[in-house]
Amino acid sequence: MEVTKDLHVAQFSEWVQIAFEAALRAGNPSLITELACAALTQPTAIVAVGKAACAMAEGVRSAGFKTPGLLITTDENHRYIEGFNCLASSHPVPDIRGLRAADLVGSLAAGLDVNDHLLLLISGGGSALLPAPAAGISLAQKILLNDALLASGLDIHDMNAIRRLFSRLKGGRLARIAAPAKITQFLLSDVPGDRLESIASGVAVADPVPLTYIEDLVRRSQLDKLDFVLPHMMVVANDKSLAPVRPGDPILERVFSQVLASNAQCRDAASASLAKSVPSMQHLAAPELFGEAQKMAVQLVAQICRHKASGVSGTFGIVAGGETVVTMNIGSPGLGGRSQELALAFAYHMQLAGDAAPPHWTILAGGTDGRDGPTDAAGGVISSANKFNVDAAAVALDHHDSYNFLSSINGLLKTGATGTNLADLVLIICTDI
Repeated sequence: MEVTKDLHVAQFSEWVQIAFEAALRAGNPSLITELACAALTQPTAIVAVGKAACAMAEGVRSAGFKTPGLLITTDENHRYIEGFNCLASSHPVPDIRGLRAADLVGSLAAGLDVNDHLLLLISGGGSALLPAPAAGISLAQKILLNDALLASGLDIHDMNAIRRLFSRLKGGRLARIAAPAKITQFLLSDVPGDRLESIASGVAVADPVPLTYIEDLVRRSQLDKLDFVLPHMMVVANDKSLAPVRPGDPILERVFSQVLASNAQCRDAASASLAKSVPSMQHLAAPELFGEAQKMAVQLVAQICRHKASGVSGTFGIVAGGETVVTMNIGSPGLGGRSQELALAFAYHMQLAGDAAPPHWTILAGGTDGRDGPTDAAGGVISSANKFNVDAAAVALDHHDSYNFLSSINGLLKTGATGTNLADLVLIICTDI
């Protein structure tokens, strides 16, 4: 359909939500896993961990594999899969259920030998769902560290580099426990660059991050205020057997890894959907979503205003993917998530831009897992038709209270648990006609 002067901006919101749904279908974990299993020999053990664990396990069963398995996922994604011990654990903050699940995973791996073939089904969320504190670290300390990391503003790669030092399964250690068994791991990537060591903190992947880098990172992020952090890092530095598995370790010679899906599939599907809904739309170069959510929103607004200033009229848009962060203020009372904050910040700065911005626009910012931060929303959908008080929006952004503000203007995106986790998407449509 071509955009006309009579077209109401409300259709923009409909189109971006249709595109978001298309993105979710493109990353269907069950079908993707089933297809990948066609080239796989029957495993003797299966472990599925992450927000997409149930869907990936269903794919294994659809492929005809009857091997018993162990499955750990979130409460909202949890369901029974035939032949699996299906366990629910907490995300994003670990809990005792996750610790018990981690113990079961460790025991399963320790019982394997050279004739065994372990199939790992790994998806985002696994870092919190499978907390296995290192020797000398308690679950309570692990939770404190996790809370501090979530509020630190660090990107996912740096957060998981720190997490790996405080675990007995992450950083390739599960592969070390399972050796000399063969391991095949199928992964759904929720991290920028699809770096294997960052997907669920790399339970069967070498950790390439030097300890010196993490020490500097901990100090810069003030995580050393937790009294157990630096002492534990010193213990790891003095005992290499406690360190993560490093690149080149022969333990990993029998580990075979394949990324089945990533944010790229979602972006491509969303772009194709928008091209069908709005054939006349010009797609602008899309930046990778990273860094502070509010700064990313400012960057997107600036790009849109530059395009308008170039004198090119018509309809244009952006499809971007990745993962931003929100650095929380100490004692902040706000509720929200990175996608909600990005959507609200975008709308706020578009309003401030005045005539420099196109008159009609819509943004959808959402997490493909359906849960943005500790809320029941996947993100936010806001358009130029949403009238709101910019001063109140500024206060909400200062307090990181995007959820309550968006709720008040009917701007929350709610999908429920999607059964997958392929990072975040931002979909924008603008027009000056």
